Amino acid sequence: MNKSSVPLFALDSVISNPLFGVFITLLAFKFGQWCYKRSHQNPFCQPMIVGLLSVFLTLLALDLSFDQYFATAQPLHLMLGPVTVALAVPLYENVQRIRAMLTPILMTVILASFLTVSMTVVIAWLFDASKTTLLSLLTKSITTPIAMAVSTEIGGIPSLAAVFVIYTGIIGVIVGPSLLNKMRVTDKRIRGITMGISAHAIGTARAIEEDRETGAFSALAMGITGFITAFILPLIVIWCPY
Repeated sequence: MNKSSVPLFALDSVISNPLFGVFITLLAFKFGQWCYKRSHQNPFCQPMIVGLLSVFLTLLALDLSFDQYFATAQPLHLMLGPVTVALAVPLYENVQRIRAMLTPILMTVILASFLTVSMTVVIAWLFDASKTTLLSLLTKSITTPIAMAVSTEIGGIPSLAAVFVIYTGIIGVIVGPSLLNKMRVTDKRIRGITMGISAHAIGTARAIEEDRETGAFSALAMGITGFITAFILPLIVIWCPY
C-alpha cells in the first residue's frame, strides 16, 4: 500500500463504520449549539438549522447518498420516539396549571389542526401538487416519528414527510418567537401552545429555552396535535379522496 492510498483507506473505513451517521449527526449538532451560543441565540443559527446544513455539506463533500447516511444513523432514528415521550417531564411539573386550562387548550388545538390541514390542501391545490406530495405534506405540523408513521398509513412518502416536518419546525422557531414578541404576547401558556402547534418538537425545544412552563404547554399542544392528526387524518383521506 503506497502512502497516497492511506488517507483514502482511512476515510473509507470511517464511512463504512456502522455508527458513521450517528457520529456526524452528533458532531454537527454540537457544532450547531456552539454557533447558536456564539451568535447570542440568533434564530437563524438554531442548532437544528446549522446541524442540518453541516450534515448536508458533509454528505455532499463525501459523495454519499441519504440512504447510505441513514443506514448508519438508525440508532438516532430509533430514539426519536423515546425522546419525544421524554417531553412529558415538564408536563408533569406543571400538571395543575394545565388541568385548569385543559378545555380551552383542547378547543384551540382541535381548531388549529383543522385549519392546518385545510390550508395545506388549499395550497397544494393552488400549486397543482401531486397526490403523493399532498399526503406527505399533510403531516408537516406534527413531530417526525408520528409524521412518518401517519404518512406511511395514508400513502405518502415518509422521508418526504420528515423533510416537510423539519422545515416547518425551522420556520416556526425562526419566525414564531419574534412574531410573538412583536405582538407583545408574554403569557407563557399562550407562547407555549403557539410554539407546540406551529413548530412541534423543534418549537418545544425552543420553548423550553424560554421557560419550563412555556415548554410544558408547548409539549402538551404538540402531543395533542399529533394524536388528533394521527387519528383523524387517515379517516379524512379515506372519505375525501384527492
